[in-house]
Amino acid sequence: MPREQFLLTVTASFEAAHRIRLSGSVCEKLHGHRWTIEAVFTGSVGEQGIVRDFTELDRELQARVISVLDHSDLNERFPQPTSELLCRWIWEQLAPMGIAEIRLWETPFYSVIYRGKR
Repeated sequence: MPREQFLLTVTASFEAAHRIRLSGSVCEKLHGHRWTIEAVFTGSVGEQGIVRDFTELDRELQARVISVLDHSDLNERFPQPTSELLCRWIWEQLAPMGIAEIRLWETPFYSVIYRGKR
């Protein structure tokens, strides 16, 4: 019999600047965003009636990702800090925690979703 599968979402934001090498694009100029991360974790309900403690997931997201990226120049850490490559990096930081999906919002209108290698 298949086990139930739940998806838990934890959201956090950080402020950071970057410039993207795209010929002729306005994004080549240094600019900043309020980035928003939606981290979706997967699992089954345990003995305590929960999949994971939301507070624990938030604490790990803050420690592994937000504290590293917040108020930074992303070009100092990544050669080409596109939303796609940042999203993959965030996934890698959270992979040991049973991550199912990362959604990274660069603006309120533009986002990227990464679900790992399939």
